[in-house]
Amino acid sequence: MDKITSAFNWFRGDRTDGVKRSDELEIEAITKIIERGAYLWKVRSYTRWFQRWFFVDVNGHQFGYHRSGLRRAMCVVKSRVLVDFSDIVDVRKGWRSDVFNQIAKEVEGKPRSSVDVDENTCFTVVVGGSNRNRTFDLVAKTPEECDTWVRGLKHLIHMSKTQEKSEQFDRWLMKMFRSADDNKDGGLSFDECLSLLKQMNVKLRKSYARKLFNQANSLTRSSDREQVLDENEFVAFYHLLMSRPEINTLFSRYADEDDELSSEGLSQFFYRELRCTKHADDCLELIREYEPSDLKHKDEPKMSVIGFTNLLLSEEFQLCESKHLAEVYQDMTQPLSHYFIASSHNTYLTGNQLSGESTVEGYINALTKGCRCVELDCWDGPKGEPMVYHGFTLTTKIMFHDILTDAILPYAFKVSDYPVILSLEVHCSAEQQARMAHHLTTILGELLYLQPVDDLTQLPSPEQLKRKIIIKAKKLKTQLCKPMRMSKAEDINDGQDDEESSQSEPDSDNEADEEPVQADGTISSTVVKKQVPVECHLSDLVNICQAVHFHGLHYSKMHGKCFHMSSFAENKAKKLISNDLDGFIDYNRRQLSRIYPGGKRADSSNFNPIQFWNAGCQIVALNYQGKESPCFYNEAKFKTNGNCGYILKPSYLRDQTSYSLNDRPAWSPKVLRLQLISGQHIPKPDNSTDGEIVDPYIKVKVIGMECDQREFKTNDIHDNGLNPVWNETFEFPVFYPDLAMLNLAVKDNSNTGVNELLGAYAVPFTSLREGYCHCPLLNEQRQPLSPATLFMHVSITE
Repeated sequence: MDKITSAFNWFRGDRTDGVKRSDELEIEAITKIIERGAYLWKVRSYTRWFQRWFFVDVNGHQFGYHRSGLRRAMCVVKSRVLVDFSDIVDVRKGWRSDVFNQIAKEVEGKPRSSVDVDENTCFTVVVGGSNRNRTFDLVAKTPEECDTWVRGLKHLIHMSKTQEKSEQFDRWLMKMFRSADDNKDGGLSFDECLSLLKQMNVKLRKSYARKLFNQANSLTRSSDREQVLDENEFVAFYHLLMSRPEINTLFSRYADEDDELSSEGLSQFFYRELRCTKHADDCLELIREYEPSDLKHKDEPKMSVIGFTNLLLSEEFQLCESKHLAEVYQDMTQPLSHYFIASSHNTYLTGNQLSGESTVEGYINALTKGCRCVELDCWDGPKGEPMVYHGFTLTTKIMFHDILTDAILPYAFKVSDYPVILSLEVHCSAEQQARMAHHLTTILGELLYLQPVDDLTQLPSPEQLKRKIIIKAKKLKTQLCKPMRMSKAEDINDGQDDEESSQSEPDSDNEADEEPVQADGTISSTVVKKQVPVECHLSDLVNICQAVHFHGLHYSKMHGKCFHMSSFAENKAKKLISNDLDGFIDYNRRQLSRIYPGGKRADSSNFNPIQFWNAGCQIVALNYQGKESPCFYNEAKFKTNGNCGYILKPSYLRDQTSYSLNDRPAWSPKVLRLQLISGQHIPKPDNSTDGEIVDPYIKVKVIGMECDQREFKTNDIHDNGLNPVWNETFEFPVFYPDLAMLNLAVKDNSNTGVNELLGAYAVPFTSLREGYCHCPLLNEQRQPLSPATLFMHVSITE
């Protein structure tokens, strides 16, 4: 029985004290209601509504609906659309999605009596996707029914995501079982089990598979007396396949003569293999937590090899140090320029740069991943309201106001308390710039950082800026606003006197990649860009991130202020690195720099961020919707330090040094010894169930400074995705561990085509855990490929 089922049995009365609190009774009632299901409207636009029967399956950990709109009893199973609780990333009440924002525009100004949708009856279920989230935008009959669904779903999702690893694994097996049960009779024959195993990348001798099948079997199909396995028996059958000889060997070193591990034996394992001390009481707690059998209830609790395997699969034994993932452990009191900052380019886009969809969801997705600098390209919109989109292209448009109310305000500090930078690329008229300033101050209020810079000599720290939103834009040299006098469109271009025009920096900081798109979708070869004057109300919101024109490294050293920052297209930044790496590093010690993808990356591809981090560039902005290695490296870097979005730069990128980073280091390196032992449940390409069983190998890559870059690969293991064993060891020096990253990519050795990626993982060198550990594999979209893992041993010496 899993944790959710146990919890709901508890809610339904299976409690030792025999007492239920009112909130427990309430959640029990709510759960029963959404289990039974109800008709809800599924909305795609203001005019496209579809009534569907929605429900939850508590035991199956799923939320879903019937395509036909009929109730569960009247529908065939194949008509159902199901979503695992683990794939749901958010449940929101009200008009807080792109679809509902569009509806809000449609009903604006209409008489209340003619509007047939009440915001209090609306809610959105957000499901994590490959490179973007998708939403179910739903309307209930009453506000009370809406509240019931929102509360019930949030509770179930929370319970599901707090499951232990072993329970999640069994859930995955049950999900695979249900997908293979075509006739939905609750049983799989021996041949059906073999077919499912092949889909799961498992190859077995038929005689051995039959032996294990018979061990697990206790159910017979009544129609033809054929031997079948039910869902629970299939889980037991699969567990019989999961022999881990490499763990058995390790376990036997510390187990007693009864093949059981005592608290003293576990303590010895920690001391000898992991170089750490665990007291007997701590080991007893681990035995009670991870041992599934009655061994843990003995007078002297013991651990079996199954409990030991569960322990090695826990977060405490992940390749990336669990403390680095869970906590902010770095010094957060240094100036802002001393940190790498997680940053997004054209955050609103979910597709390509020319015709992609602009969404509020793009900002929510970035912020909930820990991004701390998001970009808004602002243009004049209808009815005096600024819009955000990629100028001179065919991308769709969203309202500036909606981004602030539905994304920035509720999500800016949901994952991290450290400051968020709104990077504004302003192409609006003065009137609409003033409207932007109005929205920023009225919606964000006290969250805005409004301290004047005065004679600031170094930037404030992330700690000082906690829960503050910083506006990055151009600023007038004169601080105080004059009464606005621009009321006509011609005043915007021609009505400025020379003195006021000269108070803003030239427009070269704006990204030079807004290229007009012709009717046939091609890019025009000419771009006409208007000089847009800075409006004083918006200017007054800008302080420590003043966008300025870059006049060169020498000029910046002599005249630059710490609060002046410039944006560089990737090619310009590469030239600075090539021509004067040490000078660019020195610039980045004092001032912030922002690097963005060049205008030719219309497909939303990304550059390699490593080279810019090596030069100390703080805001290296990537297209977060990308699927390539750059996004993989970016997410791996910033998930550490508690996923707070800020990583302290190494001392040689913060402090003045007597040596050049162009020279080979004179000091001794750290030496990484990596033993790649085995893999578990390696999937087929794209997590498919079709095709042949894979021949996996591991490609090992060290990325960072040029002198540290290495690449190796293991041999491939033929026809084995279940439990390939490599047992290969690699050893290599690392001179700049603070900038180095280990990347592991599992690939399929194919004789007929490209060696496709099966799963990957990246981790900063300084967050590597020493000793035995498991590494979870991710797909190209950085989503977990649970339960796929690699088992290895890591040691680092001076």
